[in-house]
Amino acid sequence: MGRCGADRDVRDHDGARRPGEPAFHTVFDGWLQSTAYVAVAVVAVVRPRRSPVDRLLWGLIAVAVGLRALGFVLFLGYVRLQHPLPYPNVADYAWLTMDAVLLLAFWVLLRRRIRYRSVGLLLDAALMGLTVAGVAVVLLFHTLDTISGSDAPDGVVVVNLAYPLLDIGMLVLVSGALVTTGIRSWSTVLLAAGVVGFAVVDAVFVYQAAKGDYHPGTPLATLSLVATAAIAFSGWVHDVDRPLLPEFEFSRVALAAVLGLTSIAALVYGALREVTPGGILLPAGALVVGIVRGVWTVVRNRGTALTTIGAYNAELLRFQALVETSRDFIAMARPDGTVMYLNPAGRRLVGVGDRDVTGMSIADFQTADGLVASVEIQQPAVAERGEWSGQSTLRDHRGGPPIPVAISSFLMRDPDTGEPIALATVQRDISELVTAQAALERLADERQHLLDRLVQAQEDERARVAADVHDDSVQALAAVELRLGLLRRQLAEGQPELLETAETLATTVTEAIGRLRTLLFDLESPAVESDLATALEVAAANAFEGRIRWRVTGDVDLDLPEGQRVTAYRIAREAMANVVRHAGAREVELRLTEVAGGFEVTIEDDGRGFDPATVEHRRGHLGIPAMADRATIAGGRLEVERRDEGGTRIRLWLPRTRSGGPEGSL
Repeated sequence: MGRCGADRDVRDHDGARRPGEPAFHTVFDGWLQSTAYVAVAVVAVVRPRRSPVDRLLWGLIAVAVGLRALGFVLFLGYVRLQHPLPYPNVADYAWLTMDAVLLLAFWVLLRRRIRYRSVGLLLDAALMGLTVAGVAVVLLFHTLDTISGSDAPDGVVVVNLAYPLLDIGMLVLVSGALVTTGIRSWSTVLLAAGVVGFAVVDAVFVYQAAKGDYHPGTPLATLSLVATAAIAFSGWVHDVDRPLLPEFEFSRVALAAVLGLTSIAALVYGALREVTPGGILLPAGALVVGIVRGVWTVVRNRGTALTTIGAYNAELLRFQALVETSRDFIAMARPDGTVMYLNPAGRRLVGVGDRDVTGMSIADFQTADGLVASVEIQQPAVAERGEWSGQSTLRDHRGGPPIPVAISSFLMRDPDTGEPIALATVQRDISELVTAQAALERLADERQHLLDRLVQAQEDERARVAADVHDDSVQALAAVELRLGLLRRQLAEGQPELLETAETLATTVTEAIGRLRTLLFDLESPAVESDLATALEVAAANAFEGRIRWRVTGDVDLDLPEGQRVTAYRIAREAMANVVRHAGAREVELRLTEVAGGFEVTIEDDGRGFDPATVEHRRGHLGIPAMADRATIAGGRLEVERRDEGGTRIRLWLPRTRSGGPEGSL
């Protein structure tokens, strides 16, 4: 006797082959089969070396498959050649060790698959074990009785009984792992198929060995190899995200029902044929455990259902309390627009009191403008994206003015079908916010008006000072310059020794007149009466005086109010003066750009450049801080930076107000 996978020759007690029995075919039953076992062993060994996932489990599986291949190699190369054929032998020891290692591997598998322990799992394990053991005793009773009652040595009897008993243990463990996963693990399915194959092979072999009609070359050899391959390849398949059966709990109940029916069939079979008492007690015990399992499942599921219902009720109460106590307008409507619910705060906000709102529609709560916006904007957005946020107005049913609200609306969908079942909206009264915003806009308008008046007053004062300087000081100095000219001619004729002093006085007066005329140009801004581009061209021509090339580019046709033109001109004029005094530049570009919310004036030179942070803190350099302050007061900003290609870039940005005028300027 021995494991049928060896497909060894069957001989009499003296080792001679029985007449009429097929001989052992060395190529097909030996080398080909052994090579296949070694190949699947290699497949099993590679798995834990390639992946660290469950390395212990698949390492044990690899050891088991390797022991099975070793058993065949030992039988072919050593055991089969001995006479008489020893039994049990080293090949049997390798195969029995394989079963022990598989038992350990399946125990590890069961521990990995069971995330938590419960009474249900314990009952399932007991039901599985009792059913499998009962069926095995019923079906193998006569075979085991024949083996145990034979005159064979004790070692032979023990080994032949060990194979099916070890198979039963493996079946219990791997079936338990399969159930705990909800039958979602393809690797566990293959392991279970392999163990079932082993059990069938060993059971048939024991039966045939007991009758004495076993011979090699039968389909059992193929089944044994296929079962081994299934176990070897099980580590290479991927598990699925969902159970192969519809529901996890259903798979357990279905398995319990199948095991119960199997136990009943075993009892009926035991009643028709003579079996050992264990063949009656074990299936009966399985039925008792199955009944207990069913009762426990019903009780547990009832408790779970009550707990779930209680949790849902508690959640519903919390949701209701949240909605009922909220200060926002919260409503739900059917897809056709009929109102389903309106919370107390919403009723108070629109003044419907205790009126039944279920007969009202969405349109009954909206103003004329709000209804138009809802039809043209809100409803299409909700239909397309499932949500919409914005602002609108609600109708006051008490006859008051429209109520401005911030709205967040969204579709509610059926969790099973995904179809829209309701439209929900949460709206917050923003009347105070709108009032505050209007007040801020009035303040901004007043601030703008004051800044415009201030700019105008400054320009008027500069114009008056310029007129006074021109009509008084410049005219007086011009008269002095004329008289000095007459005096120089008289001194040249009568007192030439005083001519040098007169020349010096004339030069001083001429320079003073030039400085006064420059002052007049600074006081009288050309931006008052012309556009900004023209004013910058005049300022550049006056500042650079042909010594530095310049150009005005960009959006030269900007239409700006006087206050912004003057502010931008003053800051750009100061920047040009800094270029003349400090930059050593050869070329300057003044660029006008219209941007969102305002416009920019950029002054770029190709001079030596500087670090704005250091210059601003040096004594005597007050131009840049003054320019930045002027821009900030006007609601804009000033940026000064060194250009990568050399030189300096000054960027001024000023905003536009709602009416197109400036935020303010100085």
